[in-house]
Amino acid sequence: MKELNATLSVACPKLGLLSVALRGVTILVWGIVLFPLAQLEAQTLRGTVINGTTNQPSGGQKVELLVLDQGMQTASEATTGPDGSFTFASVPSGQTPHILLRIIHQGVNYNLSVMSDQVGKQPVTLTIYETTQDPGAVDVSLPVMLAQASGKDLLVQQQYLVTNNTRPPKTLVSPYGTFLFDTPPADRVQELTVSVVGLAGIPLPQIPSPRKDGGYLINYPMKPGVNEVRVSYTVRGSDGARELKHRLFQGTQNTRMIVLPNDLKVSGSHISGGGTDERTQGAVYQLAGIDKGGILDVMISGDAPLVSDGDGHNHDEESGDPDFRVVRLPNPVYEKKLFIFAGFGVLFVIALALALRQRSTSRDETKVQRRKRKSS
Repeated sequence: MKELNATLSVACPKLGLLSVALRGVTILVWGIVLFPLAQLEAQTLRGTVINGTTNQPSGGQKVELLVLDQGMQTASEATTGPDGSFTFASVPSGQTPHILLRIIHQGVNYNLSVMSDQVGKQPVTLTIYETTQDPGAVDVSLPVMLAQASGKDLLVQQQYLVTNNTRPPKTLVSPYGTFLFDTPPADRVQELTVSVVGLAGIPLPQIPSPRKDGGYLINYPMKPGVNEVRVSYTVRGSDGARELKHRLFQGTQNTRMIVLPNDLKVSGSHISGGGTDERTQGAVYQLAGIDKGGILDVMISGDAPLVSDGDGHNHDEESGDPDFRVVRLPNPVYEKKLFIFAGFGVLFVIALALALRQRSTSRDETKVQRRKRKSS
């Protein structure tokens, strides 16, 4: 085989280069496949389940070990002992970057993501909580919202923070809704979506239910600490006049409102100007002094280009207009794409180095064979 490759490289340089490239790709593929297999040595994962409400170990809890295989699948189960401890005796440490543990307690999912390289090194702790239906210690704020004009319409994104300050800590559950919000009249609103930001910044879509008294609710359990809820919708306008008007059930004393394009005229009560946002280049306004149940009433007027929400085209280049784009609130998962691309870059460099090394080796073998022919 070596002699055949050397002969092909001498007889046809292009074919030889192709052979070298194919060898490099083959080496890369086998490297990617075999390297994880070398890391699949079974490890023991130990941990403890703590009840964060009582601050005591929780015995008799079923712990699931989940893997990603055509969706989330339960790979193994364990039950905690009286001291809250559990053990998974055979966990492949290099199969996936993360291992997900889950407990369902009083109808609420509690998850813990474990780095695979930490398996077998130290015990982990998974915390669960008792539930409550009393929303008295839960605060809701609207720290930031974005309003982007699109032709006559207005694309709105609102980021709510639901802070659960219950003492002792408990998870808020309620058949009457754990989070309430409002929008402009339903006949003017399109594409309403709601999501709760879950583990690792992954948005978890929710189905909003209309309320008899107006507005909407969701029933997602609000765990102790800060829970982020994102609400997005399109408000239909007319003749360049776009009205954003709805109730704020919790009011607001400090909301940062970003408006795009930044040359639009913005007016309304409880609003004041505040410069330019560096990330989006949108105009920044401050909303303050709206009491609980008060009305957010903002009018945005002026011409704006029509934007498309992620149809796969680069509208910045097509239109020549720097304001012709869709802007979204920060997403932790999307912002980590740089590290993903960097990983592919490293693999490409390794493949290139291996291909060049293989080509150099082929040249050396060819020279040796030529010398042997001459000597014979």
